Amino acid sequence: MFFWTALGLCIGSFLNVVVYRLPRNRSLRSPLWSACPNCKKRIHWIDNIPVLSFLLLRGRCRVCDIPIATRYPVVEISMALVMLLLLDALFIGHVRAGITASPFGLTDRLSNDWPIFLAHVILFASLMAMSAIDLEHYWVDVRFTNVVTACGFVLHALWTPRHSSAWIRPLDTTAIVCLFTVVGLGLTWLVFVCRPHMDPEDFGEHADAFDGGPDAEAPVAHLPPPLTAPSRVAAWIGGLLLVGLLVLLLLDETRAEPLRHAGRALIPLAFLVMLIFAESIVPRPSDQAIVEAIYEERYGARRMALSELTVLAPAIVFGCIGFWLMRGDGELSVRLGQALHSSVPAPPGSVFRDWSPWYGLATAATGYVIAGAIGWAVRIVFTLLFGKEAFGAGDIHMMAAAGCVAGWPVVLLGFMLTCALALLGWVAALPFKRTRALPLGPWLSISFLAVTVFYEPILRIPVIARASDAARMIFLDGAEPRRLHQP
Repeated sequence: MFFWTALGLCIGSFLNVVVYRLPRNRSLRSPLWSACPNCKKRIHWIDNIPVLSFLLLRGRCRVCDIPIATRYPVVEISMALVMLLLLDALFIGHVRAGITASPFGLTDRLSNDWPIFLAHVILFASLMAMSAIDLEHYWVDVRFTNVVTACGFVLHALWTPRHSSAWIRPLDTTAIVCLFTVVGLGLTWLVFVCRPHMDPEDFGEHADAFDGGPDAEAPVAHLPPPLTAPSRVAAWIGGLLLVGLLVLLLLDETRAEPLRHAGRALIPLAFLVMLIFAESIVPRPSDQAIVEAIYEERYGARRMALSELTVLAPAIVFGCIGFWLMRGDGELSVRLGQALHSSVPAPPGSVFRDWSPWYGLATAATGYVIAGAIGWAVRIVFTLLFGKEAFGAGDIHMMAAAGCVAGWPVVLLGFMLTCALALLGWVAALPFKRTRALPLGPWLSISFLAVTVFYEPILRIPVIARASDAARMIFLDGAEPRRLHQP
């Protein structure tokens, strides 16, 4: 427990570097050490211990005595909270089917299912960094989602033990269709990568790393993080919640005191929601900039949506080919199904026992394709209807990456929750910041986390249960719907 808490704090410390450097177009590799944003002096390791150094330095730089932005300990504490919430949901509270419930302790459970846990940690660490950047700059960096997607495919390919059959696994037709669709997406990506490079300066334009237009400037690229947002009260509350959650998990895992999962998970999630709201009401120069950018692009919005549909056409065609092959009565469909479930021999006692890498890849591909299709459908349909950009492409990449790791039902339920939370957040923020722009990335992230942490209880809600059964009959070839977890 203490190891994963400390690791969460360290990951949060690295995310602070990412959140600070990427929007300012700075390299993550050079310099390799951290420096004070004010005096530029190198921060020694003793002053770079997550949270502890902030307390020992009393929130001030050792060299120039300038206050350190509270965002640093808040991000570290938030990532540690997310780490413990994931550990609890998957291995202690058991809210996801397909994870072993070994009676030999947490270490044994992790040894069996570490790939899926690692995939979730990478997913939500990336979502946290993307949310922090989106709140400040209205900018979603798809490099994060590319990393998450790659890790999702690799780790799902590694994780196919027998007990994981209760995870969100597709039937053969759905799996083959989604694998063919991914191949179509890959070919489209290769075409874009291999096309001739054209430098905007050759046409009298200035290259812009932030896609804000030829005359746009990098958002506050030279300024350090604000010192007053979030407040130090948020850091103290987060720290107390982290200690409390750690104690509760220790009591539950050691059987000292049986506790309900919902109670101990709800309060940290509520803290993260309030943190997003508190940050979203802070006025920033990017608020007006993003509104103006959307307004200027309104005349070409429908043309953009049609061009995006054209780009997706090869993937749709390949998916149709996969469906045609699996719906045929020939021997090819049988061979494809057999190849999908073929196992690869592994050494005795290996963690990769019952290893079926193709089926693992198909699981990731199914989540990626269906989750991404939901986002693209919303973006293209509503953009064509209203004549202005209805949904950010970066948010769609977030949905697809989350589906690749956690499964498309998590993304579908999370998207529904996002609509409600974002609307409430926008209405509540009106007295503080009157802007029509809304960074959706943070609300998507917290919604995906909430659904992941409360997955089974959400599925037991009557309306959700009926909708889930209907969706399974569509995507699982009309098979009899099965419950993912038996109490």
